[in-house]
Amino acid sequence: MNSENFLIITIDSTHLVMKVEKFLVDSGIDVRIIPLPGELKASCGLSLKANIEDAHKILELLIENNIDKNIYNFYLCEKNGFKKNFSTFNF
Repeated sequence: MNSENFLIITIDSTHLVMKVEKFLVDSGIDVRIIPLPGELKASCGLSLKANIEDAHKILELLIENNIDKNIYNFYLCEKNGFKKNFSTFNF
């Protein structure tokens, strides 16, 4: 069975999701916009999917770009086949 672990970043506005995706891509981070998984809650229906290995760099770039820490959250997604488990990502 296929298993995969990745990072999901929720942000509270569609505009900011697109802005963050742009500066992350411009910084060489492999990230893409995806629909917000139904298991997670946010004001926006979009989220970002990224590699776990990039978590610290992403956080650093969010801080450098003055993105308010109260409007985004990091989650670990552990996917095994069709089953997904989400938990808060701990740095």
